[in-house]
Amino acid sequence: MFFLRSPEESPEKLLNFIDESYSKVRILCLLKTAVHLDLFDFLENFKSAQELSSRLEIDLTLTEYLLKVFRELDLLEDKIEGNTNYYKNKEVTNIYLKKNSEYNIINSLQYYFDDVKSWENLESILKNQQGFHSDIHTFFPEVINRMADECKCWELPKILNEISKYKEFKNARKLLDLAGGHGLYAIGFSMLNQDIKSYVFDLIPVIKQTDKFIKKYKAKNVFTIAGDFYNDDIGMDYDVIFASYNPGGKNPQIAKKVYAALRKGGLFVDKQFFLKKENGLDDYLNNMEWNFSKTKGLKKGMVRFTFKGDLDLDSYLKYLKELGFEILDTVSIQQLLGFGCPSAKMIIAKK
Repeated sequence: MFFLRSPEESPEKLLNFIDESYSKVRILCLLKTAVHLDLFDFLENFKSAQELSSRLEIDLTLTEYLLKVFRELDLLEDKIEGNTNYYKNKEVTNIYLKKNSEYNIINSLQYYFDDVKSWENLESILKNQQGFHSDIHTFFPEVINRMADECKCWELPKILNEISKYKEFKNARKLLDLAGGHGLYAIGFSMLNQDIKSYVFDLIPVIKQTDKFIKKYKAKNVFTIAGDFYNDDIGMDYDVIFASYNPGGKNPQIAKKVYAALRKGGLFVDKQFFLKKENGLDDYLNNMEWNFSKTKGLKKGMVRFTFKGDLDLDSYLKYLKELGFEILDTVSIQQLLGFGCPSAKMIIAKK
């Protein structure tokens, strides 16, 4: 009988993998619940599980374990007084997980929570060979807040300070943030150079969101232009054109438009993902998710953050030189930020 002998291979590796995966799912669920309960907003100062349980009207025993988990994840610190444990946020939690923090990433987290639902619906997605469609005019406005939160907490100031070193930027008077979305880069550039007029070019529904950010931060000399950069004129006589993680950022057609729109001596700053090759599990998962849906008006490539007509990094740099650009630098975003995707690069080119 089969139960009198063991299989040739132990299930240890498989069972450990399942346990580790299950633990990560549970942690994500804990984080989702904590964010929805505003738990971290109550933990700026030390509180006991009893105090937190009463305040949030949640189960005491589960609250005790929830706090212990977040302590182990280094999101909370604790102290013991008498026989009672007290917990409060670590500084990283105060900065990024409290709603009243200017640097909070709660909108970004919500998108992760929503994306998990897509994975739960994977069987339907796999069987629907036509893919799930969204419209370009609704797709981009939906992700503006997420992108704003993700960039402002770390990448935004790093990029602004890097570009501000260039004399071409210091002397600039007119800047275009091409497909600028939230417009935070344009707003930041206008703060660094108060003589500059910054224009954010994007689709009409996106520009409506941009205007909200301009109003929120009381930005001066920042304006919006509505249009489709594939088909519409983007303007002329810019001293700087900036592009960040947009669909046309590796497209020769758009690069040609940019060259024509710049003054001689002007800068083209282009920050994009240039994935050389798929490199293991994370890339496979990310590329699967990228292909879960198709956006009308965008011709997406098979690999994440790629679109029809895109060039790889070497081909794109060669094309920019052929147009007449001088490549001043190609900056590794991973090195600039101290972490992140190694395929992200920022090209700084001069006409």
